[in-house]
Amino acid sequence: MGKFLFLFILTFLAALPSFAQEEEELPVREDAFLVQKEIQIWRTDKTYDTQAEVYACQAVRLHKNWFLTAAHCVYTACSGSQPCTVQITLAEAELRQTVRIHHSTSSQRVFIYSGFYPGQNRVSSVDAALIRFDPETAEYSYAAQGKNGWKSVPQEQFSALLKDSPETKAQLSAYGVRLIGAANLGNSRFTAGIVVPKTVNGVVTYLQSPSDDIYFIEKLQHFIAPGFGVRRGNSGGGVFTPQGDLAGLVSALMYSKNGSASFYDAEGKAVLTLQNAHDYFMFTGFNGATLNFIRNKVPSLRVIGADMGFVEPVHKNFEEIVQLINGAPMRL
Repeated sequence: MGKFLFLFILTFLAALPSFAQEEEELPVREDAFLVQKEIQIWRTDKTYDTQAEVYACQAVRLHKNWFLTAAHCVYTACSGSQPCTVQITLAEAELRQTVRIHHSTSSQRVFIYSGFYPGQNRVSSVDAALIRFDPETAEYSYAAQGKNGWKSVPQEQFSALLKDSPETKAQLSAYGVRLIGAANLGNSRFTAGIVVPKTVNGVVTYLQSPSDDIYFIEKLQHFIAPGFGVRRGNSGGGVFTPQGDLAGLVSALMYSKNGSASFYDAEGKAVLTLQNAHDYFMFTGFNGATLNFIRNKVPSLRVIGADMGFVEPVHKNFEEIVQLINGAPMRL
């Protein structure tokens, strides 16, 4: 697709002008990332202007009526009895279509995983939320690109122009990604590789992991890899394989003032503290709990187990895996 721009950034090499890639790097199926959408969330009782607190995130369109994002993206605006509004950019090429979804206690459209609470370690594999998109009740807006920028157009004009914008049509029709389930998975190395896309103003850029050392940690129920440049606003977006299967979601990591991060198991016992947490990329996987949460809402969800060729067992504990990652070779 013409809207893609390939970015491959290593955090510690960001200042260098260029670097070479090895030939064995897996090819990336870029059109698979069209399922990722730009979203904005705010409290409905607040005006959406410069005075409002608007949360900018990403979401993955799992189904024509369902979007998956991170719980922390919607929790502040949508939890409890607060009415909130979620705006999703369904497409933005020569034409733009956005939709506003209104959530309230009487008309629930945002569903946050019940085990998520703010202030906890958010990479504990519970940072997930679903957004229900009902075409009959949603509030649409349409725009066309002109000489002086975007111009609002009625639905009839948008529909007439759509036939001449294959890029817009491709974005509107993209949904139905396959998930890689990590239920009952022990400590494992993820062998498929990962790609992290981001959609902004209709343009998808993506980062590909600079290392093959990506691990699933059984105690924490999430993935860890050598750090690379996941950008602000990526929260809720997908972590894909190069071929377009969804391995997890970009979550958020909480750091202390000295840059360390502590991790806890299900009983609240500290497992390990990373002293330089910014050096790692950790993302939520689909374990039994989060996978069941999604399955209970999304019909016809396509899932394949991680043990079906995506991982290999690693007979090492968390501390040993971190040591492996710290010594991991980077593809340069």
